Amino acid sequence: MFAGRCFDPSGDEISGDEFERRRDEWLPSATDRAYVERLMAHPVLTPGHFARWIAPPARGINGQPADFQYIRTNEA
Repeated sequence: MFAGRCFDPSGDEISGDEFERRRDEWLPSATDRAYVERLMAHPVLTPGHFARWIAPPARGINGQPADFQYIRTNEA
């Protein structure tokens, strides 16, 4: 239904020319993408720990503690 149509961040329909003219205001730039890639260069894989740029949740899914082991593996 919306294929081929353009909208601004408020949801107002705009022309394709207007979208192309302002897309860099609304969508991530190459600089933004590079910044996020640098943040993600060192993943945090320890259960219960979070990357410094992510706020830990107040609680986990279904009220479980944030460090709850949702996936169990055969690792020791």
